[in-house]
Amino acid sequence: MSTIIPTHSNHNTVPLKRRIVLFSISMILLIAAASPIFLRTNSEFDLVFKTYAKLLLQGEDIYHEGSVFMYPPWMAFICIPFNSLPQWLSRLSWGTINIFFFYLAIDSAWKISKSVFASNEKFGWIAFIIGLICATTYFLNCLSHQQFDVIIAGTILLGCLQLSKAKDINGGILLGVAAACKLTPLLFLPYLIYRFRWKATLAFAVGFLFCNFIPDLILGLPPEGKPRPMIFVERFLAPMTKPDFVPGTWGSEIIYNQSLAGTGKRFTQTHIETKEGKYSVIIEPDNAQSPKVKPILMGLVLFGTAMTLFCWGWPGNPRNLNTTGAPQFALEASMILCAMLLLSPMSSKAHFGILILPAFCLARMLESKQKALAILFLAIPLMMGILLNKDLSGANIYTLLLWVAGVTWSTISLFLGNAILRFFAKQQQTNS
Repeated sequence: MSTIIPTHSNHNTVPLKRRIVLFSISMILLIAAASPIFLRTNSEFDLVFKTYAKLLLQGEDIYHEGSVFMYPPWMAFICIPFNSLPQWLSRLSWGTINIFFFYLAIDSAWKISKSVFASNEKFGWIAFIIGLICATTYFLNCLSHQQFDVIIAGTILLGCLQLSKAKDINGGILLGVAAACKLTPLLFLPYLIYRFRWKATLAFAVGFLFCNFIPDLILGLPPEGKPRPMIFVERFLAPMTKPDFVPGTWGSEIIYNQSLAGTGKRFTQTHIETKEGKYSVIIEPDNAQSPKVKPILMGLVLFGTAMTLFCWGWPGNPRNLNTTGAPQFALEASMILCAMLLLSPMSSKAHFGILILPAFCLARMLESKQKALAILFLAIPLMMGILLNKDLSGANIYTLLLWVAGVTWSTISLFLGNAILRFFAKQQQTNS
């Protein structure tokens, strides 16, 4: 794996000593950024993932009433070995793994985005830093709470990198494994079918099914006698299909849900007040506006789908459409990543680090003829990347920006920017 260093295509122009120095600096920054994961106790890793890994190993019901583990069983399963380690070694191991995947996510995203516009070495650093500003605060939030999302982001972006190199089996398996952690990467499955990438589609299905059912194959079925993935669907996903279900309802405070559904629920069921100089989110006693959320959300989904297909053009084999290793794939993958976050029933701030790829794609265009377009659609992500750091902006601004869906608007902006660039790429391909 090469270092996370923006370079010109001619790597020989960068002296070896300089590359070593830059690599050392980047690793120091990565370790410093991830320091909370080594120091924080009573984290989500300890209280949720290790706790439910122990329940899983004991054959107990990990989806009991009131369970805070609202994911497929795969993440609990792979956390089982950490319970056999001393606490200090468990934390050290988890922190080291997260640093590696943090590095992997940034490195993979930068390599994928290079196909959009290969910046020269000097400007490459500017694009690199701009992309980091847009996404780093979300990565740091995840590292601070010791969640899984940095690992998931690294797995997805490495899978996308493999797909960009036409390594469909590798890419499909990685995306399938990521989808087994949290279901939102399943959005890549219809995309692979749309692009006739059958090997990647099959590999995705194999990776996804293997990770979901291997806990039952090794540990046996739970007391209910049903596979755990089926129990997960019955208890957490099936209720969402009921007519009275309000999109955005999930096991967390509504202010942290920055998906489209969470934003709709927050705007219709809460308001913000100032109490003793502090902003507080107040839940409305009257939920009469809540039924409006579902039809509005469905309308946005249909509009976004239509716009996506219009920008992508006709389905077909990547070789015929020249998407493999070309800007088309990077932009299409960026749009899917944004859609994953927007369409999820629950997307907290920690989930949005994966926006590093769409941010890099737009940042690289600052040196191109589409500079004005890139500036327009990077403006909100850049502002949110700075202001959504609670230590920098303060508690009041932080709360206000979460309530008005600052993260959501950033994601929509990146989605639209990449969609327009994809449309331009389609037009160029048509004219050539």
